[in-house]
Amino acid sequence: MYRAVVLGVDGLNPEMLRRWLDDLPSLKKIQQEGIWGELESTIPPTAPQAWISSQCGQNPGAYGLWDYTYRGDFSYGESELADSKTIDDRVDCLYRILPRMGQKVALTNAPLTWPPPEIPGGYCISNLVPQNKEISFTWPKSLKDDVNKLLEDYIFDPFDTQRDSKLTETDRVVERIHDMDSQRLSLVRNFIHEKNCDYVFAVLTGAKLILRLLWGKSGQNDSLAHYQDVLREYYKWIDANIGEICKGLDSETVLFLYSPYSTEKAEGGINLNEWLIHNGYLTLDKYPEKPAVFKDLNVDWTKTRCWSMGKSGKLYVNLKGRETQGIVEPDDYDKLLDELADKISDIHDENGTALDPYVFKRDETHFGRYEEYGPDLFIQIEKVPWNTNDWVGYGLGVICSSDQREEPDSEYHGRYGYFCLSGSDVPAIGELRDISVLNMAPTVMEILRLEIPVHMEKPSILSMAKEKQKKSCVSRKERVRSRLKALGY
Repeated sequence: MYRAVVLGVDGLNPEMLRRWLDDLPSLKKIQQEGIWGELESTIPPTAPQAWISSQCGQNPGAYGLWDYTYRGDFSYGESELADSKTIDDRVDCLYRILPRMGQKVALTNAPLTWPPPEIPGGYCISNLVPQNKEISFTWPKSLKDDVNKLLEDYIFDPFDTQRDSKLTETDRVVERIHDMDSQRLSLVRNFIHEKNCDYVFAVLTGAKLILRLLWGKSGQNDSLAHYQDVLREYYKWIDANIGEICKGLDSETVLFLYSPYSTEKAEGGINLNEWLIHNGYLTLDKYPEKPAVFKDLNVDWTKTRCWSMGKSGKLYVNLKGRETQGIVEPDDYDKLLDELADKISDIHDENGTALDPYVFKRDETHFGRYEEYGPDLFIQIEKVPWNTNDWVGYGLGVICSSDQREEPDSEYHGRYGYFCLSGSDVPAIGELRDISVLNMAPTVMEILRLEIPVHMEKPSILSMAKEKQKKSCVSRKERVRSRLKALGY
């Protein structure tokens, strides 16, 4: 029986992993005995779409999410909140595909699994605590009793001060974060060894949460170095647990670990709507008296050609014939996008330093049934860890600021995360380049010896590794043949 154990480590930073690798013997061994590398995320690299794309093998245009909220029409807002039903209505993730092929599936803390999807013959522990305590956070409902017996008090939120009055103490929060991920790892072991699942997928969030603690404390009395040590200890703790899990796996089970983006502190932000106002693309009926997000602005749509929503660099064109009050002629659409891309690429911070943002057109990066409802342009800053936002009101013309006043612990998602996998049938390739989150789902299918669905857009990592091996072997033979020929043989 072939099995795949997949651990998502939310917030894992590849640079920190490289820096500390000698202290991470389990991950170092996986890298030496298997395949690893940087993992290209979605555009933009926001949490919901990066995780969903990794589990369905399709780009966000296939299901229409670019954040936790979305628009399902051409309205001027993202009023809909995504949940598991949204995903199930729009796209097939592994937890839907595999049961149809006779596989037993278990999910723990996977993003957008509220309400917990009903998985035939399988299990799900949601990533959100229900407001109504009587509502089960598991599928099947009886799994809740198993969870409570195994773990007593399941932790959804390590910052829940109602349950623990000592959570104002940072060391206690760190302890609570470890407890939370320990529970999830206990469930992983239970799904592997007790419930004999074929596909086990769990997401650990401690790395990201400890980073948030680090950011919040770095300007206070406690030293930044101390909290970097705390994060390093968490990486070592995760590594030790990975080692323990590996010891319990048989030869037909592959361990697959990944983070679909990197995470670090955002050092600043671009107020995109303020930039649009300053450059004449967005007009307000009245400038706000205090900082306000897009949904609270009074926009004059008869004079507005473009606007931004959310925090992930999304720009929408007010297109005539598409938006209800559109003013941009369809023939001018591409010209406007090129003009915006050119000007945005020249944005500097408040000290005059070029930020060199990347600008992506939607039709260059997304396609599918829901692509048309998505943003027209995406902005990603990678030279420095800067975010974008849709705020207006810090003062007319205040476009860039390293003072993240509205979001003091704002996190930055980098476009490249990390992956590694090992097992008896995984070739010892080492580093493999040009791997995307879209390669994740087909890789699981190949691990399980199942046919990869035609809708998955990228090949399996295992197939890519075998192709690299083949080319390397051919190249080696050619070098030997050339050498022998030079020697007169």
